Amino acid sequence: MNSWLRDIDRATTEAEILAHTQDYLSLVHPRDLAVLPEDMRTIRIERETDIPVWRERLARGCASVNAPEAEVARVQEMVSYLSKAEDRLGQIRQS
Repeated sequence: MNSWLRDIDRATTEAEILAHTQDYLSLVHPRDLAVLPEDMRTIRIERETDIPVWRERLARGCASVNAPEAEVARVQEMVSYLSKAEDRLGQIRQS
């Protein structure tokens, strides 16, 4: 995941962050999301404003499931990635 986070750090535009986020999420296997409620298993990031929405939804989904930590680990990793992308979006918007 470190290379994905470096890509976010190196991004200089919102479009780059969006593209990196879409690429990252395209690699998520459906079994990684099986622990979540069904309405959270199809993640669609079509514009940069979707990133904080999905970060929040996945964070709430993680908190609400009663599953071993190992089963939730991939979703928690996605939340961390989306948090980083959201933070970088804020930095770019302020500059």
